[in-house]
Amino acid sequence: MANRRHTAVLGLLALMVLLSGCSMISTPAAENEDGTTDTEPNLSKVFDGAYVHADDLEDVQGTRTNKVTNESETVVETVRVKTRPYINERTTVLDSADSGRIGNIYVSNATKNWFYYPDSNTAEYFVPDELFDNEETRSARAETADETLDKYNIEYRGTEQVANRETHVLDLEAKNETVEKEISAIVGETRFVFALETSNPKEKLRVVEQRLWIDTEYDYPLKEKVVFEEPDGERIVMTEQFESVTFNTGLDDETFSFQPLENATVRDIS
Repeated sequence: MANRRHTAVLGLLALMVLLSGCSMISTPAAENEDGTTDTEPNLSKVFDGAYVHADDLEDVQGTRTNKVTNESETVVETVRVKTRPYINERTTVLDSADSGRIGNIYVSNATKNWFYYPDSNTAEYFVPDELFDNEETRSARAETADETLDKYNIEYRGTEQVANRETHVLDLEAKNETVEKEISAIVGETRFVFALETSNPKEKLRVVEQRLWIDTEYDYPLKEKVVFEEPDGERIVMTEQFESVTFNTGLDDETFSFQPLENATVRDIS
């Protein structure tokens, strides 16, 4: 039972995908002691950074911690992340509550996506239905953001440090129950379907709190916290954040290629 529960919660760790959208609400500017006020950033533009990042952002690498906790247990996983927005990504599990996940690798590029499980020396891959490039993906993400701005309210919470970087902090509030049940998140940028042992998340879990931390220089999300509520009122808190991060270090194409070992079991899951 415990192993099944851990597996279910670990699935929740991997949920991070694009938000379905949001809309702005204005918040008063902070008043200084001399009576002047600080100008808030454009909230719509700040949130767009969750989808489309700064023009001069070439690559990101760092260590990210994923954490899920409820009233009875906490599961933590640490991954190394290397990415060149918006297509190329490589993640490696460094530490996990499930020791069998340590060393797992995910590699994404424009032509093929790989999952490698060293415990069983198994590699799985899928080929996208259509080849795409960064500009097409960037345009699609920007369009998605524009089309769904009316689903959420945004409140600006100032700035905070994440991984020694300054971030804008945004609180998101779904406007209706349908959005609450979409269970969307953003930092990990990979979609996973999951189910808790006693819940059907697509139908019953509600998102009751959601907060984003977006890098002020490169418009890149560095942290997210999502609080889900189960039908019995129990809350599940999911946090995913970079513990360390660097930008524009010059990641090359080889970083995002993968060749399984000669004796590996290889499966096409397209």
